[in-house]
Formats: sequence, structure tokens, C-alpha cells
Amino acid sequence: MSPYQRLLVKINELCAVERRAVPRLVVVTKGRSVDDIRRLYQDGQREFGENYLDELTTKSQQLNDLKDLRWIFIGTLQSNKIKRLAAICAEIQTIASLKHANYLERYIVDTAKVANFPIYLAVNIGNEQQKSGVTMNKVPEIVEQIEGNCPHLQLEGLMAIPPQEYNDDSYSELPTLYQQLAQKAQDCGAGKLSLGMSADLRLAIMAGSSCLRIGRALFAPTNPRRNYGTFC
Repeated sequence: MSPYQRLLVKINELCAVERRAVPRLVVVTKGRSVDDIRRLYQDGQREFGENYLDELTTKSQQLNDLKDLRWIFIGTLQSNKIKRLAAICAEIQTIASLKHANYLERYIVDTAKVANFPIYLAVNIGNEQQKSGVTMNKVPEIVEQIEGNCPHLQLEGLMAIPPQEYNDDSYSELPTLYQQLAQKAQDCGAGKLSLGMSADLRLAIMAGSSCLRIGRALFAPTNPRRNYGTFC
């Protein structure tokens, strides 16, 4: 059984225990090779998350024969790169301001790419200076602005990366932070939640995450000093 297949089994087992629906899986391939992506594609994976435009552009060109592959952008957005990202990606999960949503809206209208381009609103749930995203108290305001000003964008819900101390090894019960985020997501767009990476897979499933973003569970860890658990 491949690491990918073992991960799918683990996700299904956790969902059964927690009585949660099985979330979609976006495999994070930042820094990974085209061959790695092709192997995962052959295993059945279709959605891949990238953080950097230049790397994404190169990979999309090299893998343009895989017509049903979907690129999901999960990196920090820059205004001058939104147009190029939207031309490649099927979804952007890191909208963090009305300005960025408006740029994307204009591009979608000008190109008639799709009727409803899916986005997530990125939340800086830990109020960490090194991370982008809106604060929790600003979510209702930004959601209202996006829904009122960007009719060609489909707001799926919220996306978040909790602080590192929130991981499966440190918490047996669902942390209050995750509960608050899950509750807030219910009132945003389609009510979905993109939460959960390799270190907090179980906690994210407990919270009812709709989308997991997993990378280290499938590849060798880039930081050997940190314990990411069985699947990292």
C-alpha cells in the first residue's frame, strides 16, 4: 500500500470514529517534483495545492497533458499575480481582502472564465504577524462585502492555518479555537471549512473540515526536528 493509499485509509477511519463526512483532499506539492505529482495522479489524486506562482506555472506547463488535474492556490496572494493565478487555478483558498476579491472578480468578468469562481476567505485565526488573513472579528464584514461586490466569485467558506501548537499530539479533545472556526465557517458562503494539515489531521476532522491540505503525510518531512505524527 502506497503512502497515499494509507493516508486515505487513515482519513476514512478517523471520519468513521468521529462520525464526520469524508472531506476532499488537496495534496500540497510545494517543492515536490513533477514525477511526484504524476505518481499521485496515477493513484487517483486530482487536486493539488501550490504556494508559489512561478513554481505553479512551471508545473502546470509540464503537466498540461493531465486534463482533469485541478490546481488549488494556497499561498499568500499578491495583487499583481492574481490574474496569472486565476488563469491557471481552478480555485483560490487564500483571499484575504476585498481588494484581492475585486481584482479576481474583474479578471473573471473580462475573460468569462467561469460563471462562479470558487474562493475561500483566509482567516488568521491565531493573529500571528507572520501569517496573512483576516482576523475572526472581521470575517462577517469581509464576507458581506465579497458577496455584495463580487457576483462572479463563489465563496465556499473559510480557510485557516492554526498556530503550530495545535496538533494531534497535544490535544485529545477539540480545542475551542477549532470550535469557533467551524461555527464561524457555517455562516460564510457555502459554509465550508478548509482546515487540517498533516499535524492536525484528526483535530480538523473532529471540527468537521470540508477540505484537508496534506503534504508531509505523503513525503519525507522537511523539518525532521518536528514530530508530525504517523503520516508525515
